Amino acid sequence: IPHSEYKPGDLVFAKMKGYPHWPARIDELPEGAVKSSSNKYQVFFFGTHETAFLGAKDLFPYDESKEKFGKANKRKGFTEGLWEIENNPTVTHEGYEVDVFIPL
Repeated sequence: IPHSEYKPGDLVFAKMKGYPHWPARIDELPEGAVKSSSNKYQVFFFGTHETAFLGAKDLFPYDESKEKFGKANKRKGFTEGLWEIENNPTVTHEGYEVDVFIPL
């Protein structure tokens, strides 16, 4: 059952066309951004640190979906993303908030 409401900080798997379900976080909309009527959420992708706007139908709660989508994947950034969502979920675009990044 898809969630209809997410809030900033929620951890999810996000599905973008052409990509596997990816570990991600719901971010605050930037200052001045108008929340569109299409109810898109700004999503931050772990591992790649890219962002996108996605609707709730493409978002899946992380804890409930971990077994299903959290399997190793060869896509660049995916393994790092799984590490980050577990160990450094508050990481930002500016870089790591931990001092040392330990590769898997």
